[in-house]
Amino acid sequence: MVFESPHLRVTLEYGTATLWLGFPGDPVNALDLSRLCELDAAVAAVAANRAVRVLVVRSAKPAGFCAGLRPGVVESLPHPTQRANFAWYGQQVLDRLAALDAVTVAYLDGPCLGAGLELALACDHRVCVARPTTHLGFPEKFACFGGTARLRALIGRRAAGLIATGETLSGREGRVLGLVDVACCERRGKIELRTFLDRVESRPVKSVRPELVGLADERRAFAVRVGEGEMGRRGENTPAMSSSPCLRVSPSPALPLPSLPTTIGLLGDDPNAARIAAEAVLRGGSAVVCGDRAPLFAYLDTALKRGFVTPLEAEQAKLRVRGSDTLDGFDRAGLVFVAEGHDPFRLAAVVRPRAVVCVIRPNLAARPNTHPPVPFPHMRRVLRISFGDPGRVGLFPGHGTAADTTAAVAAWLAPFGLTATTFPAAARLLPRAA
Repeated sequence: MVFESPHLRVTLEYGTATLWLGFPGDPVNALDLSRLCELDAAVAAVAANRAVRVLVVRSAKPAGFCAGLRPGVVESLPHPTQRANFAWYGQQVLDRLAALDAVTVAYLDGPCLGAGLELALACDHRVCVARPTTHLGFPEKFACFGGTARLRALIGRRAAGLIATGETLSGREGRVLGLVDVACCERRGKIELRTFLDRVESRPVKSVRPELVGLADERRAFAVRVGEGEMGRRGENTPAMSSSPCLRVSPSPALPLPSLPTTIGLLGDDPNAARIAAEAVLRGGSAVVCGDRAPLFAYLDTALKRGFVTPLEAEQAKLRVRGSDTLDGFDRAGLVFVAEGHDPFRLAAVVRPRAVVCVIRPNLAARPNTHPPVPFPHMRRVLRISFGDPGRVGLFPGHGTAADTTAAVAAWLAPFGLTATTFPAAARLLPRAA
């Protein structure tokens, strides 16, 4: 063991060290000041060990490489000077990582966002597993640890647009753009990493360090722009969402997919519900649809075109989408969306008592008293849902809706870039439980 701390450890085997990122208590890896200090100490330990020729930086968690800054980090730095100092220290830590004599390789498997992508960019090489949950980019539209300069040195003028738009890329899009050296499917991840390391270990040639220009401007922009409200919106947890699948993820650190039901049902046609079902299918789930399956298949085709899945994975995902005009198969669904204009009572004799039924009504938050009650025998698992502004969802539980039902739906929607707001006033919309 080269180094060990509460959140990091560095192991060594035959000249190749592995820096494991594993922050306990959080669903994903994310950085703050104390963790930057641990990273700095780990880098110093690697630099002092002359036996290390290659260093692999990877996550010890299955939920991705690193999703950026921890929630509340910037809010804990109220003064611009504090934010600038925080950014300066992060720049110094990542610069020391880039300056190591050892050749560094970042292994990206899952979300790599914001400061996490800056950490990967400080490495000499990047090997990426291009799975549906792998996103690369700056969804919060800023860099603070030298990412602006390193990205510019890597992809040129396109760097400014990637940060300014907040768009996230798939692993294969990152490979085309030059962000990563290797992009492969999940089945070949370990093989490609071992092959890449064999090549590096046989000839451990350090990459030429680019001249980093504009670090002071980056610190200034981070300190001032964030203080003027950028993080205020982040603190409200208002994620950016696109109408196309896999285009954006939540600006807050991306959470791993909660324990979604294995099967999602969709009664009728709704683009937002179709997007959620498609994302769940891409991540290994299944869907049963009573209505038009074309919108759901269109999302899967877009994911294939953008490189989030391989043709085989896309074909397998489509096979997990079942059409059912007779509601056959809805008995296996744990979460069902009922589109506008469809009667949820059709599901009463079909779905299981513990299945959650979300009745979709547009603009329900603006007109909460204009819709008739929802008849259903299992009122504990029924609530209205409204897809309003991009990234926002209104949840309207009834008198009989259980609190854990609302909490579960909010948790399930979060990884899809949707922030749920509960409106207790909607209770009068639903009949009281018998």
